[in-house]
Amino acid sequence: MEKTAEAVALKSSWAADLAHTKFQFSVRHLVISEVAGHFSKFNLEIKNANEDFSQADIDVTIDAKSIDTGITDRDNHLRSADFFDVEKFPQIVFKSNSIKKINDEKYKLAGSLTIKDITKPIELDVTYNGQIVDPWGMSRAGFKVLGSLNRFDYNLQWNALMETGGAIVGKNINLIFDVEVTKTK
Repeated sequence: MEKTAEAVALKSSWAADLAHTKFQFSVRHLVISEVAGHFSKFNLEIKNANEDFSQADIDVTIDAKSIDTGITDRDNHLRSADFFDVEKFPQIVFKSNSIKKINDEKYKLAGSLTIKDITKPIELDVTYNGQIVDPWGMSRAGFKVLGSLNRFDYNLQWNALMETGGAIVGKNINLIFDVEVTKTK
């Protein structure tokens, strides 16, 4: 959707409510199950020109060190050079390019995702859960964002095969983001 100069000038700002936003993921493990995790430290900012977020600019920065799967040894392995190499690449970054409104609740969000030193386009499915004014007078909006990526595309290459030939860790990562934002101006 084309952004007019007037719309850009009238943008409101929104930020993640950290207590009610979660950047989660899951991946196949040993072919038969899934392991889930999340990132506990992140920054999400939205600049929005329309009430319905159809012209929003979205920037997300995730602290890669904050990965949490509930198992310390696994989390440390994920932080290592085998996966995220967080000492060298401390952030995961998403920047939106466009958001297309499909209907009142469904959107397609396109942007670029940078993991390590690789940036690739990604498209995400967004459900817009609406907007309210909370009991304390703050404007809030909620979203559910779903997507997937191939971890090998981002040089998250570690892999081991079982005797039966299946991978210990699957190649496709499911992305599940529950987002609640508050209007900051």
